[in-house]
Amino acid sequence: MEPCLSEVQKMVQELLRRVRSMSLDLRPSMLDDLGLLPALLWHFDRFTTQTNIRVKFRHDGLNTRFRPEVETAAYRIVQEGLTNVARHACINNVEVIFKADREKILIRIEDKGVGFDYASARASGDSAGLKGMNERLSMLAGRMTIDSTPGIGTKLTAIIPLEGSS
Repeated sequence: MEPCLSEVQKMVQELLRRVRSMSLDLRPSMLDDLGLLPALLWHFDRFTTQTNIRVKFRHDGLNTRFRPEVETAAYRIVQEGLTNVARHACINNVEVIFKADREKILIRIEDKGVGFDYASARASGDSAGLKGMNERLSMLAGRMTIDSTPGIGTKLTAIIPLEGSS
């Protein structure tokens, strides 16, 4: 039995909603329109609504615009880091620290969750999120370190150099 027109229309509307949501997840238009700080604040609010994990955010130096590829990388690193927190940390709050100066952006995401063995996760090749963050950073000559101890928590630190930012 074929679906009726109204069912097809509902399915199309649902697919459009999902595509819009995925597009926002990848790169919200406010990143281009308003900059990194408003986009991060929007993401933290959305993240908390979806996960019930409160984000404590401290920042310095976000009163300027950066090259689009730098803003996108910084946004996506924070996004993926928080996604990992939501999936694995088993906590109710997380701290994000963001500092920018003329030379670099420093991003730190820290939780007091269950932690993990980073060497094992990296060796298993089963950590697409960590791999994606490292790839983004390497394209910008950046670097990432992860300090995690099972039962203690995780601290992700990413540094993006800012040579040529406007």
